[in-house]
Amino acid sequence: MFPRFVVGGIIPALRLSQVVAAASKHVTTSADRNMALVYNSTHRLYSVQTNPENLTVNYDYVKKATSDGNILIVDVREPDEIKEHGKIPNSINIPLGDITSVLSTMPDKDFEQTYKRPKPSEDTQIIFYCMIGKRSGMAQQNALNIGYKNVKNYLGSWTDWATKSQ
Repeated sequence: MFPRFVVGGIIPALRLSQVVAAASKHVTTSADRNMALVYNSTHRLYSVQTNPENLTVNYDYVKKATSDGNILIVDVREPDEIKEHGKIPNSINIPLGDITSVLSTMPDKDFEQTYKRPKPSEDTQIIFYCMIGKRSGMAQQNALNIGYKNVKNYLGSWTDWATKSQ
C-alpha cells in the first residue's frame, strides 16, 4: 500500500501516521492521496535541532530538582522494584507501560488525585528515571512523542542516586 521508502523510515521527523494524516488533508481521491504520500516522502522533513546535553541530567541536577516543586520527577520502575530498592525523594511512580496513557489521556483531576501533584503541561520539566537509565529513556521518548517538550532522562538513575546519596 505504501511505497517502501515511506514505510522504511526515510522521513525521520514524522511517524507514518503523521505522514498519512498530513498527506490526506485537502485531497479528495485515493489517487490524490497516494500522490501526496509520494510527494511528502520525497522531501526530507526535519525536526527542531536538540542538543543531547539538554535531554539528560546528572546526580547534582536531580538533587536540586527534588526541592523544586515545578519539576516533576517520575520513576518508571515497577512498584515492587521501588519497594525493594527505594526511590528518589519527591518523585512519583508511573510504570513505563503506563506513561503514555497517564500523560496523554488521564484527566487532570484523576492525575492530581492519584499522584498528589498537578498533571504536567507540555512545557513542564519532567525528569524520568528507572534503575539504570534505559527504561527512563524509553519513557522520555514516549513523552516527546505525545507532545511534551521539556523531558529529561537521568542516565545514572537509581543506581547512581543510591551510590552518591549514601
